[in-house]
Amino acid sequence: MRRGPAPYGTWTARVALLLAGALLLAPRDSAAAQSRTTPAPATNPLVSQAQRRGIERGLAWIAAAQQPGGHWGEEEGTKIADTALSVLALMAGGNTVGPGRAIRGPDGEIRAQGPPQLRGPYARQVLEGVRYLARKAWEDVPGRPKGYIQDDKVSRMHGHGFATLALAEACGPLGGGDIAAIRRRLAQDGVDASQLSLSDQVRYGLQRAVDLTERAQDPDSGGWLYDPYPNGHEGSMTVTQIAALRAAQDVGVSVSGVVLRRACQYVRDSQVLESRELYGGFAYQKNARGRVSYALTAAALTTFFGLGRYGIEKDDATLIERGMNYLDDHFDEALHDTQWFYYGLFYGAQAIYQDDNPRRLSQQWPRLRDRVLREQNADGSFDPVNNDRSREYATAMGCLILQVPLETLPIFQRH
Repeated sequence: MRRGPAPYGTWTARVALLLAGALLLAPRDSAAAQSRTTPAPATNPLVSQAQRRGIERGLAWIAAAQQPGGHWGEEEGTKIADTALSVLALMAGGNTVGPGRAIRGPDGEIRAQGPPQLRGPYARQVLEGVRYLARKAWEDVPGRPKGYIQDDKVSRMHGHGFATLALAEACGPLGGGDIAAIRRRLAQDGVDASQLSLSDQVRYGLQRAVDLTERAQDPDSGGWLYDPYPNGHEGSMTVTQIAALRAAQDVGVSVSGVVLRRACQYVRDSQVLESRELYGGFAYQKNARGRVSYALTAAALTTFFGLGRYGIEKDDATLIERGMNYLDDHFDEALHDTQWFYYGLFYGAQAIYQDDNPRRLSQQWPRLRDRVLREQNADGSFDPVNNDRSREYATAMGCLILQVPLETLPIFQRH
């Protein structure tokens, strides 16, 4: 299914939500925040005061941890993934970057923009993080496939997918010109990509990242593997790419409907029905049925919800019911899983919230939320758990999990 660009009114509403989030989550001792105080919004029963405080403290730690050049994390670790997830967490906290005033040439085309508009106490950090990711997407580096967002030794296509998602979420408020016009400026006018406005840099970088993702899809299975080449597949990598492609298409970037349909079918084919013990769960690879987990199942279901499949069609309803039942049966295990702790609960939180089942929301969400809060330190950071490679990753993921019911990121919103 090919989804068109989000209507302008939809993005206006989303920006309004982000601005509301900025007011809600700004540090309480900030004079700027106090000057923007508005009446408190209606109480959200899924958001506790401890949760709000946890988000505030986590975002403050993330903002302070940004390094020169706009990135988070280290080259020997997961710098790209850390940066992408940190940017997403800050944006989910209401920190956004909007376009500057348009400056048009004699032909009426936008030739430049004034300084970007910054909204929220940590918008400057978002600006620098988005610039860094966009540059990695549009710059040409010998030996690196065009559009591949890479700057460390570990993130690989997981990092590329998260970075593409972050650029897509930033692209909504920023806007940007038509990609054909941007390419004409680069080809005919001799303009370097670094001379483009931030809005156009992000849109151009996002399109290049999407094109790379499409080229890297495995032609036989419809999935993706760890490297930017069409040579294999696995489930966690595939759902990461689908989420990024869906978000890019929502902001008007060209995405192949064939690629999305084949990827969606990959996820559908990964559900295990032949084993009583694993029934309804989703496999690590669609042709390796014995490796099933809460994390993979939650990620697969979140992918379906993100594509607008909420069970209206009978086949979708059956798939979702089986998958959610598997999550119910393994929920307690997920709370104590030390292998993929934040990854599993990041997708588990989204699946529970977007499924919108009152019983699950009332029984599971408070336990999941409080379990994540127990990993937070006095300084606002979250402790890495087992396979988590950095405190930046753990803190960004911890904040994002807690931010799901705020719906301040489009990927968290029920469509």
